[in-house]
Amino acid sequence: MIIVISGSVGSGKTFISDKFALKFDFEVVHLNEIVTKFKLNDDLEAQTFDFDLDNFLKFIEREIKKAKKENKNIIFESHFAHFINPDLVDILFIINRDLKELKKEYIKRKYNSNKIKDNLEVESFNLCFYEAIEEGYGEEVQGLKFNNNNNKINIFSIENNKKVDLILEDIIKIVKNN
Repeated sequence: MIIVISGSVGSGKTFISDKFALKFDFEVVHLNEIVTKFKLNDDLEAQTFDFDLDNFLKFIEREIKKAKKENKNIIFESHFAHFINPDLVDILFIINRDLKELKKEYIKRKYNSNKIKDNLEVESFNLCFYEAIEEGYGEEVQGLKFNNNNNKINIFSIENNKKVDLILEDIIKIVKNN
C-alpha cells in the first residue's frame, strides 16, 4: 500500500507518519530529506530553497513503482507530497492544524515573520488539499471521489487537534476500509 501524507509545514505530518509506521509495518520516506538532491538555489529571505519539482517527482515515481513490485507498504510524507502522481497512490491524507498552534510551532522553529505569514496563509486556505484536487486526486461524483481515469481515489483531511492516538485511530479506520 502506498500512503501519502501532506499538509502545511508544522501540521504534524512527520510525527503522525512515524507513529503510524511503528504500529503497522510501513516504511516512511521523508521527502524533505531527499529533495535536497534536487536543489536549485537558496531563498534566504523565505528560509527555504527552490528545487526541480519535475525531476524530483520522476525520481519518486520510479521509487513507488519499484516498491509496488516488491509489495512494500510505504508512507511518503512532506508538505509537497500531494504532487505525487495520484495514479500511484492508494490513500492521500492532508493533515490540518489550528492556526494558533501552527503559529506557536513556527515561532519555536525560529521562522521569520514572512515565512510565518506565508505558511499560515497556506493552512488558512487549505492549499495542500486544493492543490491535490488540481493534481487529479479527486473529483466528487455522487459523494465518491474519482481520479481522471474514473478509478476511485481516496483523499482525506485529518484535523490534528487531538491526541495522536485518536488521530491514528481515525487513520487506521480509513486504511482498513480502503
